[in-house]
Amino acid sequence: MGTAHGKRLTGFAEISAFTHTVLPGTVDHDVTATHEVEHILFVRPDVAAVKVGQRPVTRDGKRLDGVFRGQADPAALVAGNPEAVPGTPLCVLAEDDGVRWVAAAQNTKVMGPATPAAR
Repeated sequence: MGTAHGKRLTGFAEISAFTHTVLPGTVDHDVTATHEVEHILFVRPDVAAVKVGQRPVTRDGKRLDGVFRGQADPAALVAGNPEAVPGTPLCVLAEDDGVRWVAAAQNTKVMGPATPAAR
């Protein structure tokens, strides 16, 4: 698995230790995210690459990534609103006995000024 900032994590124990250390608990957090499948590529019948749109929202459903819309250079907004930066995960799913499992994943934040402004 790869994190949004390029750190490689291998195996359940390493992924679990990392996420428990760096990710805030979501129950009391004001911001969560929506996830929408944007594209599926079947590499073979039992393996699929899935591109996901990850957009930050408040608990009442207000999208936060809209803060970047219409900004000529939203770099300062990114620094001031890191919770509002959308993500673009890629998951590789493999089927085993009729169940699809995440075999690999990469979560990348959309940091380029033009991309958040366009979303």
